[in-house]
Amino acid sequence: MTPAFDSADQIQRWALQEIMKSGRASAPRREATRELLFVAFELTNPRNRCVTIPERRWSLPLAVGEFCWHAAASDKVDFISYYAKRWSDFSDDGVSIAGSCYGHKIFSAQADGESQWSAVTNLLRTDPESRRAILTFQNVGGPYLSGRDVACATSLQFLVRAGALHAVVNMRSNDAVWGLPYDLFVFTMLQELMAATLGLNLGSYHHVAASLHIYERHFRLAERVIQAQETGSRPMPPMSDVSQLSSFLACEEQLRLGLGRGLEHGLAPYWASMAQILVEHRDTISSR
Repeated sequence: MTPAFDSADQIQRWALQEIMKSGRASAPRREATRELLFVAFELTNPRNRCVTIPERRWSLPLAVGEFCWHAAASDKVDFISYYAKRWSDFSDDGVSIAGSCYGHKIFSAQADGESQWSAVTNLLRTDPESRRAILTFQNVGGPYLSGRDVACATSLQFLVRAGALHAVVNMRSNDAVWGLPYDLFVFTMLQELMAATLGLNLGSYHHVAASLHIYERHFRLAERVIQAQETGSRPMPPMSDVSQLSSFLACEEQLRLGLGRGLEHGLAPYWASMAQILVEHRDTISSR
């Protein structure tokens, strides 16, 4: 039976505990890890997507920034490295990210002029109970396998049942420390964006990882998180006014590039609160 959790905090602690207790040694690309194979779990409340365990030092600005990067259909490394400099290490050409640019792959127009996101949205409008509503992240072709960044997620599937939109993400590889908590955030945000776009209730989120692992350099951090006290995380408010997403993304760009101030004041409350997180991040960077 697939374990179910109410919060990202519970998932983070459980995943680290299970790997440290039962994981086996593995060293892909000569990097020592401890891993579990074929792991699946459910997040029953996808809005409870923020990790609040202090020892983990999870970054909400980075999570929101990554969501913006994906929602803007960007693959540019200077965009995402503004929120986390380590992203620069995953670019082959210093300009773009080839693998993990999930938003670029699903929101950009394909050869037929339609994006994957638009095609899936239209499919679910005409056939709500379809089993074909799948967004694909994996690149095709041999050379990408030797690049600095290969997509860890392979697909995101939506299923509508009883008026609720559920999501299933499949991962070929999942770092339980750095990757998993941010994956939960961005994929549940995309799930909620689709649900709100279609006017549906938000269902549960399901996550399947072929390899869920911890790098040896993170073992001590994992133990600290496992032993940390419960914090009592709270879910984010329901997403609303999805028509303002483009305005929110324009605000993010202005903040990131330092081109203006105050654009967040014209946004609806949901997006204004998200923008405020980015305002505070900009102010923190500016004060260093």
